[in-house]
Amino acid sequence: MGDIHVNAAEAVLEKSRPGKKLKIVLIILITLFLIGVICYAGYEIKNRIEHKKWIEHMTAVVDIPAFYQGIWVDDVHLGGLAVEEAKQILMEKARERLEEIRFELIHNDKRWILTYQDVGAYIDWDRKIDQAYAVAREGELEERYNRVKELEVNGLKLKTSLFYNMDLIKNKLESIAEEISYDPVDADIKFYPDRENKFEITEEKPGLTLDVKELFNTLKAKMENEEYGEVVLSPQEVLPKVTKAQLQKATYRIAQFSTSIATSTADRKHNVRLALRKVNGYRLDPGEVFSFNEAVGPRTAKTGFRPAPVIMPDKSLQNDYGGGVCQSSSTIYNAALRADLEIVERYHHSFPIGYVPIGLDATVSYGGADLKFRNNKDTPIFIRTFSKGDNVYVEIYGEKFPNDGYITCSSTVTSVVPAPKPKRILDKNGKYVKQPGGQVEHVKSRNGYRVTSYKTYYENGKKVWTKVIARDYYRPIQGIIYYRP
Repeated sequence: MGDIHVNAAEAVLEKSRPGKKLKIVLIILITLFLIGVICYAGYEIKNRIEHKKWIEHMTAVVDIPAFYQGIWVDDVHLGGLAVEEAKQILMEKARERLEEIRFELIHNDKRWILTYQDVGAYIDWDRKIDQAYAVAREGELEERYNRVKELEVNGLKLKTSLFYNMDLIKNKLESIAEEISYDPVDADIKFYPDRENKFEITEEKPGLTLDVKELFNTLKAKMENEEYGEVVLSPQEVLPKVTKAQLQKATYRIAQFSTSIATSTADRKHNVRLALRKVNGYRLDPGEVFSFNEAVGPRTAKTGFRPAPVIMPDKSLQNDYGGGVCQSSSTIYNAALRADLEIVERYHHSFPIGYVPIGLDATVSYGGADLKFRNNKDTPIFIRTFSKGDNVYVEIYGEKFPNDGYITCSSTVTSVVPAPKPKRILDKNGKYVKQPGGQVEHVKSRNGYRVTSYKTYYENGKKVWTKVIARDYYRPIQGIIYYRP
């Protein structure tokens, strides 16, 4: 009986086991699911907490009112510094650097200072602060954080730049050059024709000039290389154009010529001497042109001249103020030829005159014909005039010819044109002929001449060359005779 109940129970139990197993499995699964859910939820919560902490950490690292670690401007580490602190430091550094820019220009006991202010120098430290502070301030948080960490490891070095304008000192350099520089003084010579020692010569003095362009380039190079400090100026000596030694060469008498006034009237002698006195002591520098009319001036009573015979346009001889002055110009002309000066302007008379050889005369007329010659030498020439007895003299002083050189002048008549017969003119009104039956030779008939003049140069007594001075043609003159029946 008991066995029967046992077997029946086992049978019932056997029938109920599959459902129970399924239930157990379900319970296990649900439990595991719940555990998984709980674990996942815990993990998520943990992750969220950790992420929040990470965000807070990154934010705390990047969102600071100071420069990040590892950022440098020049030799200043800005890490941890506030902007104002960095500004004060870099401003002071820039000021110290700018104050190093100092040039002291030296010449003898004079000194001129150039500073950074003179070249408008400045350092862009303010821009570099803005640039340094802006690093890792933009973009995603994590990107900024990584950049900050990279800065801590590798660092970032920014360099300030120095800006300046050297052109600003050009005017100051010009002013310094004007203060230092001075013009050379040429040696000078004074001529005293009536003294025994006729010349006084003053010494030349060299000048000084500062090459502003060269100085500017030197300072520019030193500025670029940051080589500040003293700069000794080196102005250059400027030699004078004329030295005492050169002028000493101009003190020799290189030519002399004289003419006679023995047969002249007193008034004519007066005029010849007066015209020459106006030329006495005349100085003609290299390249300058002498003009007789300019030197002597108008021939009037007011200027001291007297009436004396003058060749008129009709070729007659009549008294007029300044008569005889042509002898002065002819005497000067002959001296100029013998000094080998360049004749610029010269005219011969209407007919040959007696005080110089034919072809070697020089007529003048104020406002018209003139005698001009140029100083073609390298040194000045000086003219001395004087009279002695019945002779007048012209001397020219200058640089002497080499080897005792000197010049002589001569002329040759190449042809003669016979004078035409004089023209007879009835003097109806008795202007020229005062007595009836008389006659007056108003203009003398004269032969015409073709003349060539020469100058010959000698050294050590030997002829070196001969040159033609001029070829003149004195036209024949038909005389005029006035008569009355």
